[in-house]
Amino acid sequence: MSSDDAPKRFLTNEEVQKILDDAKASTVRAKKAQDDAQQAMKNIEQAAEARQQAHDKIQECVARHSSFDEKWEEFRRKFDDLSKLAVERLSGAMGVGAGLPNLRSAEVITEHRLAQILHKSKNVVVLTGAGISAESGIPTFRGSDGYWTVGSENYRPQELATWEKYDEMPEELWKWYQYRWGVCRSAKPNAGHYALAELEKLLGENFRLVTQNIDALHIQAGSDPERICEIHGRLEHMRCDERVPGACLHGLNLNDASNFEAAWATIDKTPQPNADESMEKLPCCKRCGVRQRPKILWFDECYNEALYKQKTVSEDVANCDVLLVVGTQLTTGLPSSMVQAARKTGAIIVRLDALLDLEDHKFQGMLHLQGKSGEILPRVLQQLQELRKEALPAPLDLEQSWSKALPQTPSIPAMATKTPGAKPAKSRSSLKTAGALSVAAGSPSAAIKQQKTKLSPVIPPASKSKAALPGTAFGFFVYGTLRPDDDSGAAWTKDFQEGMEAEVATLEGASLYVDGNFPALCLERTACAVRGMLLTPKNQDTGLTAKLEEADRIEGYPENYDRSIRLITTGSGKTVPAYVYQKQADLTEGSAFA
Repeated sequence: MSSDDAPKRFLTNEEVQKILDDAKASTVRAKKAQDDAQQAMKNIEQAAEARQQAHDKIQECVARHSSFDEKWEEFRRKFDDLSKLAVERLSGAMGVGAGLPNLRSAEVITEHRLAQILHKSKNVVVLTGAGISAESGIPTFRGSDGYWTVGSENYRPQELATWEKYDEMPEELWKWYQYRWGVCRSAKPNAGHYALAELEKLLGENFRLVTQNIDALHIQAGSDPERICEIHGRLEHMRCDERVPGACLHGLNLNDASNFEAAWATIDKTPQPNADESMEKLPCCKRCGVRQRPKILWFDECYNEALYKQKTVSEDVANCDVLLVVGTQLTTGLPSSMVQAARKTGAIIVRLDALLDLEDHKFQGMLHLQGKSGEILPRVLQQLQELRKEALPAPLDLEQSWSKALPQTPSIPAMATKTPGAKPAKSRSSLKTAGALSVAAGSPSAAIKQQKTKLSPVIPPASKSKAALPGTAFGFFVYGTLRPDDDSGAAWTKDFQEGMEAEVATLEGASLYVDGNFPALCLERTACAVRGMLLTPKNQDTGLTAKLEEADRIEGYPENYDRSIRLITTGSGKTVPAYVYQKQADLTEGSAFA
């Protein structure tokens, strides 16, 4: 019997009904999943508000156990993990990523490199934390500065820094803050404070200082009080408590510019601490009679523009190309958001701290200097001042270029016409300066920025860079789309890397500029250096010739870029001759910065 003759079986009514019921159930489940996803998105804002409340309540409970530190750190870790997981799941449900680039590993840099970053920057934002104040003798808020005793109870500083606790026992908390104000009054600015004040004078309107510290030491050191953003307030000031009914500012929106004058009018000088703590009295506002409070931000409060310049800080970070972080672990809200905003715009983030943990995920994509700010910042400032004596742009170092003297590689035919796929040719006079790119962390494609820097009339020093003898190169010095970690999407990057070994390297006497969408290197009489990578073929006998032909095609040599052999310094300290592709056209003064 053929298959066509086989008796046909029809579904029973029960089977048909089951199929229909299953389909209906699947539809109901799909509709419920869709509704749940929509509700989850609506709950995000509520969850963000509830997070701070949960943070404070759990902190208070955990603090009363003997193992406060261990339990608190464990809670914070788990809470952060949960928050990160929630964001990832929500982003996945919406079909988008977290909005941040893939970050490079944290990297330690030299003081001279930081000076060069500042030299080539357009807008600099500096964020300082407790670390710089600790060098002046002020205990860090999260350090081992002990308990504060009220009656028979011992409290950690983290427990006391809330409005809820202040409202519970205002007289006792006022005594504590007066004690802290006394500690700050006896401290003096250190060399790091003075160096930042000098940096502000050097960079002028292109500089913004943001501090988490409430000790006013930056102002004592000479920083402009009108331009500094004290995002956590200042103990030197007090104001009436606007959260108490009847207060001057009760119910006012402190992010509304029309209320700023009223907010500033409530600020008074904090009285000097009484030598006898028991004589401390909680002052009241002269205008409304409501109790005063320190002009500082507590853990259960939100940033605002009137008192803490939140909007100003956010705008400055969005427009900066360098964010220098000094002495902070980035554990509070606004500082953390500053780093995230800088990452999104491709700004260079440099962190200076005595404590260095390159494995901490929140420090990925940053450049790091380890040490005391009072020692490092004055040296960086001195090196920056020397760099600023150079002309910008620096004169080309034509004398040491071997591009004209190099014999044509035998296996490579001379290129009389423009090579397909090569970078577009531009004269150096049409380039934009991209000096910051040479030291950028994070996305190279996002880090290429146009700079605007005033020219200096001082004649620059002779270049420290050295040219190697022709024909002795062992590899390639790459600084843009040929780097193994390039993420610009250039089609040739992956193929060129095949069969090559990579090592971090530096070329002295050079700067980077923007040539359309690509970085372009120029050999100059400058103390600046370009950081890139040395790529060496695993097979030196045959690999170098083939890779040279490929690099010439990509770079458009000799029509678009010149080629020379230069001595570069690797991360391991070796000096190696390598091929370098550079622009060598004349540049009229100032045209690169137009």
